[in-house]
Amino acid sequence: MIIDLDPQHMYVPDSNFGLQQSCSNLALQICKLAARLTRQECKLETSLQHVNASFEVNTLQICHKLFTAKYSRNRVRTQLRIRNSDLPLPKPDALTNRPARL
Repeated sequence: MIIDLDPQHMYVPDSNFGLQQSCSNLALQICKLAARLTRQECKLETSLQHVNASFEVNTLQICHKLFTAKYSRNRVRTQLRIRNSDLPLPKPDALTNRPARL
């Protein structure tokens, strides 16, 4: 062991060992935490993708149901108007395709 009497250059072997070990442990914990957070972020991204896909499917199903209901409502209204109108139904012979008379 070398002993230097100058206080700025005093060096005692292994005096920094505990500090180095603490820093090393801290660095290891930071790496483990970063890895854990990365895994958690991946899980959250996957979960978000599932939620978005489910939302798209639900939205499409709802739109389809609303469209079908509106189409059915309009069709019923149109059919009721035809049946309930005051105009008589055309005669069957008026529906045939005859050439126009000149």
